[in-house]
Amino acid sequence: MKKMFISVPIKLLTLIIGTLLLVSIGFSMISLSRLNQEFKHFQADTLKKGQAQFEIHSDILRSQLRIWLESYADIVNLKSKNDFKGLALGLSEQFDGLQLNYNVQNMWLFDDFDSVNSHQALFKSDIVPEYVKDSVETVFRIQQPTYDLHCQPYCEQLVTVPLLNKQGRLAVVAITASLVDVIYSINKTLQSDVAMINFSSGPSTKISSAKFLSSSDMALVKALFIESKVKHTVSTVKQSGLQVDLSNKSYFVNLMPLAYTAAEDFYLALIDDVSPFKEKSDLYRQQFLLSIFFIFTALALLIYFVSNPFTKRLITLSNLLPLLARKEFDQFRQVKINRERFFSDELDILADSTKELSYELEQLNLEVEQKTKELENIAMYDLLTGLPNRNMLNYQLNKSVANLGRYKDRVAVLFLDLDDFKKVNDSHGHGEGDRLLIEAANRVRLSIRNVDLACRFGGDEFVIVMGHINSVDDAIAVAEEILLLFKVPITLGSSIFYVSTSIGISYSEDENIKADHLISQADIAMYEAKDNGGAQYHIYHPEMYQRVAHRVMLETEVRQALEKNQFSLSLQPQLCAKTKKLYGFEALLRWKHPERGMISPEDFIPILENSSHMIDLGYWVIRRCFEIVVQLKRYGLDDIRMAINLSAGQFVDQNLPQYLHRLLTEFSLSAEHFELELTEQTLVKDIDHTTDMMNTLKEIGFTFAIDDFGTGYSSLAYLKKMPVDVIKIDKSFVFGMLENNADYQIIISTIAMVKNLDLMVIAEGVETSAQLRSLSENDCDLIQGYYYSKPVPEVELFEFLDAKVSHGYWKIQVV
Repeated sequence: MKKMFISVPIKLLTLIIGTLLLVSIGFSMISLSRLNQEFKHFQADTLKKGQAQFEIHSDILRSQLRIWLESYADIVNLKSKNDFKGLALGLSEQFDGLQLNYNVQNMWLFDDFDSVNSHQALFKSDIVPEYVKDSVETVFRIQQPTYDLHCQPYCEQLVTVPLLNKQGRLAVVAITASLVDVIYSINKTLQSDVAMINFSSGPSTKISSAKFLSSSDMALVKALFIESKVKHTVSTVKQSGLQVDLSNKSYFVNLMPLAYTAAEDFYLALIDDVSPFKEKSDLYRQQFLLSIFFIFTALALLIYFVSNPFTKRLITLSNLLPLLARKEFDQFRQVKINRERFFSDELDILADSTKELSYELEQLNLEVEQKTKELENIAMYDLLTGLPNRNMLNYQLNKSVANLGRYKDRVAVLFLDLDDFKKVNDSHGHGEGDRLLIEAANRVRLSIRNVDLACRFGGDEFVIVMGHINSVDDAIAVAEEILLLFKVPITLGSSIFYVSTSIGISYSEDENIKADHLISQADIAMYEAKDNGGAQYHIYHPEMYQRVAHRVMLETEVRQALEKNQFSLSLQPQLCAKTKKLYGFEALLRWKHPERGMISPEDFIPILENSSHMIDLGYWVIRRCFEIVVQLKRYGLDDIRMAINLSAGQFVDQNLPQYLHRLLTEFSLSAEHFELELTEQTLVKDIDHTTDMMNTLKEIGFTFAIDDFGTGYSSLAYLKKMPVDVIKIDKSFVFGMLENNADYQIIISTIAMVKNLDLMVIAEGVETSAQLRSLSENDCDLIQGYYYSKPVPEVELFEFLDAKVSHGYWKIQVV
């Protein structure tokens, strides 16, 4: 695709204009931001001044009323009077003066502490509002003046003052005064129009719904709030203010909260004329835009006339540069690029530089050819350990295999993998893991002959190639030497690591064998060593490949079985040992292969546990168990319990509690119908996490059973720490309990121990009446095994119940 040509002057012009435009926009944004900041400061300062002026004038009004009352009490010589009648009469006569001078609206005299309702209305209203009564009661209690601002339905200042007569009796005078003078004083002080307004309470109340109580300029206030048809909400204006253009002027309104009630909110509106501020901002914008326009025009013309000669020289130079790419250095240097001028410029410097570049490229071309060979060698070694890498491994192993036919000798490959190396990275970090790999590589290097090759295969894997050996014993000797070296702990600083390795050995004298087959065979043998506990070597033989192939095939078929719903459940009954009452069932997973029939769980469960499909299948099993419990309840077994086996991966899944809770809600079931079975290995894998998860599920109502108890990490420590309900004695002990005294004593001791912990005991694998009788006599709670029933396929469950169970009990009483 041919590209569009755009000359350098146009690009320079576009670049510079774009840069200037961005700079201009930036300065403009900064300037506008500064103007907005000044405007916000103006708004905050106005609110602060308004608040201060309101407090000052309110304090003045309160002080004036309090001082007037106290002074008048002294004038009428209240302290020499036995009652308050003279005071009440005198205050009533001061009505006109108080109203004229202080805008007093109401005045009451209270002379009875026990009954605030006993009062005298000195003028105007005889009805005492509740807020006045509350204030009077407070004054009677604290015997000090109080002041309150009350807004309902209009705002007024309440001053409550205590007075004493000759007998020491206390009377309280309550005065309410209008805030008209306060508004007038704020107007004169701040040179701002002031209005007292109220709105209905609510976040969506519009500013146009204002009710005006008083104002220094009522016409202006109504025009701003109502006639301008502003649609802002009160909450927005309270936070950011309100700017309104009206009659060629611009006004800014701030709302200062006065009081809030359940139905209405009261505010003091401060209105300022900001027309000069707006005109200044508009003028600044116009001047800025005109300046930018003239600057851009002048720059565009200047750039064009200055850059045009330069572009012509650049085109000439660009036509010569392909000569350098073709390594025609002499021909490039014959063309003259510089112009005869008194002053040199950047293009002259560029021309001189390109000439020097031609010399440098010529020299570099020679060096590249030399360094290429060195780089090929570098590509053959691992940068971390210094050992040869896979490239060198493949090269040398192919040579060794090719020499088999020539020298009639043998070749061996040792594949090493460090055991549990991932734990080092997880616990100490990858930096410490790299240092450990370096030390491991050194030990591998020390264990081989000078003619052998030790390589880092990748990660924590190493491969040793041994050529010219007489028998496999030579490879075994090296493997044993390596295992011996790795028995010594590795010390890195203050850390000590006990690292073992698993080794697989492949050995051949067949000159037709492929090198990658030898590595693959050694890899298979290494995994065989890992599966048998690690820290050992295994020699490859064809049966290993068959096992691997069978495992791979089974993994593939397991994934297909999940997709095609070939899995089902079988349910094995659990009965009370003494009463033969049906306690519940254990749900067991079954796989019916379409061609090979039923496949043993021992074959596919280990594969599933190491795959990502186990969690999904586990959730399917749980849901199916819930469905079966619903069917059993409909059948009439209301107190049945279903035991569900949970894998280690299922139990650490954070979604498990939420999933179980959703199923309980969906099926309207109680968690008491379900018992979650865990193996001892799952319990001790991460005790803290396991305990937290068990406590979470325990709060929902689920119970827990330990499966295969006694075969793993049996310990009283975790039994005391974890909320376990049931212990299942493994069938391996039950099988030999009558013939092997050790098994019998283990079972009896386990039952006694579990009973002392107030837990239930289930014995698995009960197959004979003698086993049943012995377990019952030793107080075993529940029995599970072939003596009563094999696991019943879920499709045959209800036929089985009809035949074997009556009213929740086993029909045949076996002795």
